[in-house]
Amino acid sequence: MKITLRSPYKVKEYHFQPLKGANGMNLPFVKKVRYDHNGNSEMILSEAERNDPDSVYFIPEDMDIVVTEGTTFDLDNPYEANLWNAIKDSELIAPTRDSRDVNGDLIIDGNRYRYGRAELYVDIPGEQSEKSVNKRMLITKAWTYIEGDSVDGRLTKCKLLGKNLKHAPSSDVQDYLYTEAEKNPEKIIDLYTNGDTALKLLCVDAKEKGVVKKVGGLYVYGESVLGATDDAMILFFKTAANKAILDLIKRETYPEFIVGLEAPAKKTKKTTEE
Repeated sequence: MKITLRSPYKVKEYHFQPLKGANGMNLPFVKKVRYDHNGNSEMILSEAERNDPDSVYFIPEDMDIVVTEGTTFDLDNPYEANLWNAIKDSELIAPTRDSRDVNGDLIIDGNRYRYGRAELYVDIPGEQSEKSVNKRMLITKAWTYIEGDSVDGRLTKCKLLGKNLKHAPSSDVQDYLYTEAEKNPEKIIDLYTNGDTALKLLCVDAKEKGVVKKVGGLYVYGESVLGATDDAMILFFKTAANKAILDLIKRETYPEFIVGLEAPAKKTKKTTEE
């Protein structure tokens, strides 16, 4: 396999020396050097290392590894693989063009306040096109779910996404969902495949109707603490010991639904007594 280093800064030349391993020592194929009186260096090798068939692939610890935009490493070539492994963990090299750090900032482009630290990124042939194809497949799958949904079902999905389009034209509802699917198809697919969708909707509606309140950063129902987030509330609702509280919250959130269910039962009882 071959990898190519790309850079937004086309004319710049980069100089690397082999990096140390996680233990602070040279990597196994990177060897210490000594200098002669003319300042020339040579690798210091033990007898076993000199007789090692792989010694032709060793690199000196003071080696100047020069990289420019478009430099390619053939990882099937042991020597080139060693050169790559000696520099790949440099903070100047990002795994991909759009890689982000732990704070969510782009490693190359940074954020609105500063540029990123990296100036090079790894370009693996076919990788970007594969990602593009996979995303298109996910978008198509998400669109299929949206197309097969009912009008009320689509409105529910919008509500779960924080968008109330109850009085909007059906085309606006679909357009909104299609747009969201293009941005984050996995999120839309999860709305249709996750078994917790009904409980997620209950969380939204119970908060909206004031049945569940937020006090001191926690969602509460009466004296019962449900959790700090919607996910925590869902976990609370799914716990068998909390079924009675769940039923009360459902009753208060959807009184019209509960009345509709109870009315026939009362009528049947009255008929029996007669």
